[in-house]
Amino acid sequence: MLIAAALVVVAGSVASAQGTEPNVSGRVLSAAGIPIAGIEVQLEGTTFTTRTDTRGRFAFTDAPGGPQDVVVRGIGYLPARAAVRIPERSLDVTITVLAQPAALDTVTVREKITVLSGIVVDERDQPVPGATVQIASSDRRTVTTGEDGWFTITGLRAGTIVFRVTKDGYFMANTAVRLTEWRGVIVRLETLPERMGATARGDRSGTSNNAIIAWRDAALRMSMRGGRSVVISSDDLAPFANMALGEAILHLKAATHLTTDLTRARTAICVVQDGRRAIGSTTLDTWRADEVEMIELYPPGTDASGTIARYLRSAGCRAEVSSQGRSRGAFYAVLWMK
Repeated sequence: MLIAAALVVVAGSVASAQGTEPNVSGRVLSAAGIPIAGIEVQLEGTTFTTRTDTRGRFAFTDAPGGPQDVVVRGIGYLPARAAVRIPERSLDVTITVLAQPAALDTVTVREKITVLSGIVVDERDQPVPGATVQIASSDRRTVTTGEDGWFTITGLRAGTIVFRVTKDGYFMANTAVRLTEWRGVIVRLETLPERMGATARGDRSGTSNNAIIAWRDAALRMSMRGGRSVVISSDDLAPFANMALGEAILHLKAATHLTTDLTRARTAICVVQDGRRAIGSTTLDTWRADEVEMIELYPPGTDASGTIARYLRSAGCRAEVSSQGRSRGAFYAVLWMK
């Protein structure tokens, strides 16, 4: 099973808070599992800010409910965040941060620089050197992990960044993160079974011609994507992990402008899975939010690349018709599974 993990694990809920008991608590750990003191923890967009104690613990009392982003920052560490949904009961969160690599020392003095940095590890948490990290954009920016498994990409635009990590012998990882500043990530690659056939190995590792073409098409879509289309990351879906995918999307601020289109399409959304597998017309509630690493949503007439229609040519997808009887095209969705 392919695993692409960010720096956040939501541990679950604990007993109900009473009186002045905190309704959000948690801890900040290093990649080695060691508690870190003095890390700043903030509920983004609010005045709720604190620092971790000597046990790496933090807590907020009367924090606002609903979807929130917990952002952590500390000297010598890459910023990390946890997308959570604060319920009536208290929530306990564990956030892992990565120590800032020396390679970033030369850029720390620049303001508002956007950096994606992280480490690629295997299922035993050992670094994976020589893995290819590629951004889905018009220039398909590419870097390779060093002997320590680290990679760093600077100068990216803020927003949702789509990237993949590949290495022969491992399941490829396709993922997306929301980037507003520096961002540290951990990507876990699972080793392919030795008995898997050559064709399947190429497809699952991302090195086959079909997989390369699918990723090339994704990069083309990203470079041509307009304002009405949306890329939703696992960051966005995390607070609604227990919901059906279609229902979860309707709760997202990023997809508010798609509510009418999504409601109109309902069970006739034309789906492509993992970039190239044609599913056809269906409802997004076929999948759960926690099964999806990222999803591309294209309302009728917004996929300028034409790549999705090509994969769905024989899938029998139905075009929407306006009240004036004109074809509006199909509503497309590209799901990338965990």
